[in-house]
Amino acid sequence: MSLAGCLGVRASSVPTSSELLPYNRGAVTVRGLTDPPGARELGAVEASGEDPIDALVEAFVEQVRSLGGNVARIDTVTPIVETRMRPVSQSVPCFGMRFQSGCSQTYLTPEEVPMVRLVGRALRVDTP
Repeated sequence: MSLAGCLGVRASSVPTSSELLPYNRGAVTVRGLTDPPGARELGAVEASGEDPIDALVEAFVEQVRSLGGNVARIDTVTPIVETRMRPVSQSVPCFGMRFQSGCSQTYLTPEEVPMVRLVGRALRVDTP
């Protein structure tokens, strides 16, 4: 499995074929739901994050390239909400100290983060 990385994007791919191809430096066609004639499946691909959809598609395509694919088939685009714990600092009065300086406490609070997940396949079509 390989991971890609823009800051807010997580992407991974898992080979599903015994065919091992080198990294594809050429063009990658993005398709939805259907395969072009003569396509061979190379692996499963996923990308998710809170970045704009074009950054997610770019990370998805990069995973397709890593499997040697030249066609990226996106099967699902799913909006999701991820709950993360975010640290919050709060100033509080300091009691029992001769010289009061700023005291603070930090605690965790849940935060909902809207994200998008792309799931699909890496494919290879040989050109004549």
